[in-house]
Amino acid sequence: MSKKFYIDTSIPYANSAPHMGSALDPLYGDVLARYYRASGYDVFFLVGLDENGQKVYHKAKCEGITPEKWTEGIRKKFLSFHEKLNDTPDNFIRTSDKKNHWPTAQEIWKRAEKAGDIYKKNYKGLYCVGCEEFKIERDLVDGKCPDHLTKPEEIEEENYFFKLSKYQKFLLDLFDKNPDFVYPKNKYNEAYQIIKGGLEDVSISRPKERLPWGVPVPGDDSHVMYVWFDALTNYLSGIGFTSDKKKFKKYWPTDINIVGKDNNKWHSILWPAILKSAGLELPKKNFIHGYVLGKGNIKMSKTIGNVVDPVEMIDKYGSDAFRYYLLAKIPVDSDGAFDEDHFREVYNGELAGGLGNLFSRTLTMIDKYLDGKIPEVKKDIDTHELRTGKGIYTWKDAYKEAENAILGLDFQRKIETINKFIKTADKYIEDKKPWQLAKEGKGEELAWVLYGLADSLHQIAWMIYPIMPEASKKMAEALQIQGLLKENPQSKDSWTNLKPGTKIKKPEPLFPRLEK
Repeated sequence: MSKKFYIDTSIPYANSAPHMGSALDPLYGDVLARYYRASGYDVFFLVGLDENGQKVYHKAKCEGITPEKWTEGIRKKFLSFHEKLNDTPDNFIRTSDKKNHWPTAQEIWKRAEKAGDIYKKNYKGLYCVGCEEFKIERDLVDGKCPDHLTKPEEIEEENYFFKLSKYQKFLLDLFDKNPDFVYPKNKYNEAYQIIKGGLEDVSISRPKERLPWGVPVPGDDSHVMYVWFDALTNYLSGIGFTSDKKKFKKYWPTDINIVGKDNNKWHSILWPAILKSAGLELPKKNFIHGYVLGKGNIKMSKTIGNVVDPVEMIDKYGSDAFRYYLLAKIPVDSDGAFDEDHFREVYNGELAGGLGNLFSRTLTMIDKYLDGKIPEVKKDIDTHELRTGKGIYTWKDAYKEAENAILGLDFQRKIETINKFIKTADKYIEDKKPWQLAKEGKGEELAWVLYGLADSLHQIAWMIYPIMPEASKKMAEALQIQGLLKENPQSKDSWTNLKPGTKIKKPEPLFPRLEK
């Protein structure tokens, strides 16, 4: 492995169990982690839990338990969720970790303080507990937080502040010189306009008498760090900033930071300023995605009755189908709705009726006409129509387009290219009619057709691996694709041909059709 690739994701608050929106960050991260590992990169994929702050403290207090006990229970739910989602993080960071995280947050504070970027003052402002953020009037809609639809509390207290205003020119230059620093473009423009509109210094502490649950401010035990200054440093502590300098040096800076749109300001503006103040390299790219809405493109709400439990969906339909739907039907540059009725239509149409059908048909014909073995072919397989044929959409076309799509963070397009080729292969079957070739005794031509279809399934198995790893593995087992059967698949093996004479192992259907 010659290159590293570090993926980190925003860490959800530990004030509630995983919800539908909790799935996007780790799912996008896992798709990229699996792709880059299979491309020969040394990948580090970080997820975690933001356990400090007022929301968590209040929730534990309402439940009549300590914050430690509350966050431990939430941690177990998130670990179970990651397992069900079938993502593959290399570390799960907790911001209550006094051994690894606290020293990192405090070291970054000390560096910013040494740079003259932290000061203390009395402050009166509107504080939204839901956002863990002080608001100004222009942030509000009808006097309420637009995200939580609640009126912020008016708070007057002495806080430490970070001189974000000092970094306005630095941030403008950063954005001007790096148009790809924030993706997609609409989120880049959003952050850029905030910077151009003028930056105010931000509160980075709370008095311990108001909030006793958090990382202590270095040199002042009467204050704890405000959650954003603390939480953002998890991207450093998660790879050993203070505990494993060798690992940190190996993986920093972040290659892609994946966060929801409500975190754009903090990750694209505050975080680069803090890192600059601390003398550290900046992340290479911030990938900002939208929300998962409920049926009818309406924000999920228990009152409306459109809340969808992701764990229930995975248990009901499987992780592959769940992952597929979020990647195929939720756009990365805007909000998208999860509708179970539509989910079932997509499942039957694109999974059971698409990939599942092609896989089953091909293996059934090999089993029936060729004694279940990959056939010998006399012609050079590189000349096969489904590889390099003119006038049709070959798997090599799909492979190239799918790779470009994933590098461009366009997961929808990657899936569209795969489905486009699946339709090509289906049409190839109808045009060539293997059953007719078998009936007419045209064994050589039959072997050519079925080898080409098996070869196509071989490549599809690689293309879907980052998206639907379980289906990919089932295909690999059936066709004995050795590269994909490894613990960490390496796609260099994908270009080797299937071995003639290999006995296929016909599995259960990849995606059994759902009844109405």
